[in-house]
Amino acid sequence: MKLSRAVILSIVLFITIFASDIFAMEANSGFTGNVWLRMSKSARLNAVKTYIASAKKDGVTIKKQPVFYCKKLDRFYEERPELVNEPVSKVLKTTIIIQYDWSESGVDKDKLAKEWLGEDLYQANKKRRENK
Repeated sequence: MKLSRAVILSIVLFITIFASDIFAMEANSGFTGNVWLRMSKSARLNAVKTYIASAKKDGVTIKKQPVFYCKKLDRFYEERPELVNEPVSKVLKTTIIIQYDWSESGVDKDKLAKEWLGEDLYQANKKRRENK
């Protein structure tokens, strides 16, 4: 049986979308930087979009675009390869908090940053933000 180009293209497209969706769904299940680095750019983008959508369902507003955070994660793993075993969701949330882009009703961003980052990282981030 010979398949037409349209059928083959449809199958390849389906597999690509399906694989991308699987990676995106894993954005909330603790996959690590090692997996992130092997993902395609579109799968990375879908993973970040899924994470942001999940946060939104929990009442969190994130204003920066998913592409911004994809680039931040890429740079993070490039600069800190020793952390590729950390869950991407934890690294992404940390990145969002560092950017002061994690907004929850009734939650003070500064207090959240201090609690999430710890005192040392909080102070370093505070200095970074003041020097902008």
